[in-house]
Amino acid sequence: MSQITVTLHKAIAYIANPDKTEHGALVSANFSDDATNPAELARRMMDTVEQSVGGNRANGVIAHHVIQSFSPEDSRRMTARELHELGVRFADAFTGGEYRYVIATHVDRGHTHNHIIICATSDVTFHKMRTKPGATIRRLREISDRLCRETGLNVLPELKPARERRRHGVSFAELYASAKGDAIKDRIRAAIDTAAGASTDFDSFARELNSAGVTVVVRGRHLTFTDMASGLRVRDVKLGRAYDEPNVMARIGRHTVMPISFNRRMIAEQTDNAVRVWLPGTRRRLLITIPLTRIVRDGDTYRAYLPAASQQVVTGRRGRYVKQMRAEDLYGYFSRPPMLLEPVVRERMPVTVGKSDAQRRWYAMQARRLDELHQLANELNTASRLVADGTTVDDAIAGTMRRIEAEREAFQAELVAVCDTAETDGDEPPSDKAVVELRERERRLDELARELDTLRRVRAQAQHVKQRRHIRQPE
Repeated sequence: MSQITVTLHKAIAYIANPDKTEHGALVSANFSDDATNPAELARRMMDTVEQSVGGNRANGVIAHHVIQSFSPEDSRRMTARELHELGVRFADAFTGGEYRYVIATHVDRGHTHNHIIICATSDVTFHKMRTKPGATIRRLREISDRLCRETGLNVLPELKPARERRRHGVSFAELYASAKGDAIKDRIRAAIDTAAGASTDFDSFARELNSAGVTVVVRGRHLTFTDMASGLRVRDVKLGRAYDEPNVMARIGRHTVMPISFNRRMIAEQTDNAVRVWLPGTRRRLLITIPLTRIVRDGDTYRAYLPAASQQVVTGRRGRYVKQMRAEDLYGYFSRPPMLLEPVVRERMPVTVGKSDAQRRWYAMQARRLDELHQLANELNTASRLVADGTTVDDAIAGTMRRIEAEREAFQAELVAVCDTAETDGDEPPSDKAVVELRERERRLDELARELDTLRRVRAQAQHVKQRRHIRQPE
């Protein structure tokens, strides 16, 4: 389940694609006998949203997009029309007759799946649907599983609550799965790789992922991916640097990128294809135009990923040409984005040390103390090295940040080259040399991230000591 906040008509047009729905025969709506006109269906849904309490607020949820997938075995055993009718029963049970919805059954993949777009506003109360990420998904699954069991279809095995799973030891099967790599994360990575290669912007990337059974949500400057079959939610840093927002946008655009951020209030004009944005500090006299294909939206914040080698045209209020400038020079107007330098999370074997809760707490405390000692040793070694080299902490931090930027740009360029090669060579995997180079650059970025973190702690400690000395000075 995901949310739709803009371009409802495009979402309906996507799910109603004739090439995926047997020429539109597998598309229906509970509020119209004619489901062949996505724009009209969207307009009628929006009429309900406009009547909602509070109206259609900026960035508010317009509709919910639910995907119900069937196993390949069931997709062969039942006709697409039968699975479509089951989806209608599923949508009716969930909405209770209060909400408008459009349902489309896709048959273009190895498994049949229903796409259901549900209006977020009730036709009865004109209040918005209340949803909670965990509870709503559980309710959807309970309804779907009940209908599937009644029809003799397969359902996923029940997952025990997390608190129950923690009480028991780790099975050999789980240890083996961890040792050979997490299959679900691998599936998510594969879906992202395919979706990035088939997309032209972030919205189409999200739709491609949805079709592959994965949802993506922008949370601050991170992406969170959810495998719909298992419910596993994974943050981008747990998948690797190639899967964070800047690098995903680089792969979609097939070029290295430079990000700039701006608030919705800085937008002077928006069309179906682009936004015109005021340059900060120019008193709303100068603007740049940015294609929507290069933008990721996070609430009122817009992040644009511009080609690093591009020239940006600057215009006046009336659209007259003023000058051209490099993407890099835009940082004279926009602030540089904060550096996201979390080292990539390495998977660990899921082994819990200790037999009792008390033992586990004791081991955890010892582990924290060891981490603190290791961190202190790094700070002392770094401080000693700086003294020996005659370098200030601020200079060292600036130098490390320059190295990070250079390494990050090289990593992104290598990633784009690998993606281009993969598209040219079809299903051929990237060469071992390219994979080794990407991993080596990722390792160097991790080392630089840790080095920068240590330098910042050294600076913070020095400032703290200086402040204490100042306080102790006699007046």
